[in-house]
Amino acid sequence: MAPSHAQYSKTLSQKLQGWLCRQSRRLPTPWHEATLVLLRLDLDPARPLVQTLYAPSARGRPPCDPVCVLRALLLMLLLHSKSLSQWAHDLRTHPRLAQIAGFAPFATPAVGTFYTFIDRLEDGPYAPPCAHHVRPSRLRKGRHRRQLKQEQAQRHAAQASEASQADTVTERLAQELLAAADQPRPHALLTRLEDLLFTCGGLPSVQRGLLGDLQALVLCGDGATLPTGANPHGRPTCDCRAQGMFRCDHERFYTDATATWGYDAYRDTFFFGHHSFQHCVVTADHALPVHVGLAPAHVTDFTMGPTSLDRFLKTCAAHALPVTVRAVVYDSGLDALGISRFVQAKTITPVIALHPRRGEHPAPTGTADHVNDHGVPLCPAGLPMRRHSFGPGGRRIDYNCPVKRPTRRGGRVQWIAHRDECPRQVWCQPQTQMGPVVYVRTADDPRLYPPIPRGSATCKQLMATRTGCERSNSFKKVASRLGERPCRSATHFLVRLSLVSLLEHACAWLAEDRKESGEHPIGPAGWPEAA
Repeated sequence: MAPSHAQYSKTLSQKLQGWLCRQSRRLPTPWHEATLVLLRLDLDPARPLVQTLYAPSARGRPPCDPVCVLRALLLMLLLHSKSLSQWAHDLRTHPRLAQIAGFAPFATPAVGTFYTFIDRLEDGPYAPPCAHHVRPSRLRKGRHRRQLKQEQAQRHAAQASEASQADTVTERLAQELLAAADQPRPHALLTRLEDLLFTCGGLPSVQRGLLGDLQALVLCGDGATLPTGANPHGRPTCDCRAQGMFRCDHERFYTDATATWGYDAYRDTFFFGHHSFQHCVVTADHALPVHVGLAPAHVTDFTMGPTSLDRFLKTCAAHALPVTVRAVVYDSGLDALGISRFVQAKTITPVIALHPRRGEHPAPTGTADHVNDHGVPLCPAGLPMRRHSFGPGGRRIDYNCPVKRPTRRGGRVQWIAHRDECPRQVWCQPQTQMGPVVYVRTADDPRLYPPIPRGSATCKQLMATRTGCERSNSFKKVASRLGERPCRSATHFLVRLSLVSLLEHACAWLAEDRKESGEHPIGPAGWPEAA
């Protein structure tokens, strides 16, 4: 019978005490830190999930304990190792690493076991071999004949045909997600990884109170680029080069079946690979991922943001966790009218930085005749008008003359006109103390007129939490070395992203335990330093 987490913790704690008693047997600091993290990470909730990946009545040699294989992969990421082959060798040659992972010394799995475990995660619950069904892992492996220019032309043609159904890509996506709100998640690799992160990472963090009030949850979303380890140029399928033709339109062999060319706006460069997006709950001390997704590089944050939010809400509903998202915080990369309307349709408040559009001027709404790039009405003299108040239900915003402002004198509120600030030096409406007065309808354009006004103290406080999601992306790309192109398929990238997200929860638990005992964490947020 496979050992439970309680048995694993008891055995490893006893061994750890023995290692600490002798200076010559003391563990290296990264190993010690990783041990403390894994002692707090209970993988028993994942056993029903990973056990279904194996045949119920196995023939031949018994398989390795899938929970131990999963723990070994987590230990590999904790120790910043990116090669599965090298990691299998390290487990075999370092008996204490094997014991930390839950294996007996010199009885560790070979490298093929780790690759097969990831294949099983991708294939789903075990099914007998069938000539009429090809497993997803088989379709992914090998070399794939692709013509990237033709694929790009087909995507552009599909986008052009879909443009007639909706004004923008985000509005069409919002319509599709809202129409499929009651449909369950498909039985795919992403669903299994979502359940793994939720049961082993999210729920324990909820029990520890690290996610805050579940009835007023604030999510932060951000994307990241992940160049693939596969050759971006492929290998030729023809002999055109031998004939002196160095640029042909024939198909080429690629080892990454789904990688595409995309643009990295932060580094101002193009890359060949994938694009990840995650939602985090950011507190004063931790940034805890609650959902992570992956798509080809040409897919932007405009598409991945709403999709990730929708899948997170479905995951919570599938596990019967009552969650109410109060607000979502995005950077200007997700500033789109369709996203704002989709989020509001989910009864969530959007807090999105305004993106300066080039060659596009906002259309005025309500009684405003002219507005600036930020949607603020302009007075007849061309100055941005002063926001005065919100209308009933927050469905409109009232603005008044920018040089007429209230003040308190003698215990009473008075309106003072500052004529020297007006370019015209003449009152537009001298008979009124506030005029001219206009209003804009917030429901007509929630992108320009969000429920929480940009520049307000609440908006600034929420936008400050967005940096936690960026730090989490940095951990994934730097600490776990995913930015060094360790994988040549989207499956391996997604598995590692999900496991690193799970480890971020466990490291936060270790940091909290140390804070209660008065200790200081080693490494950022409890993450073990590199050896």
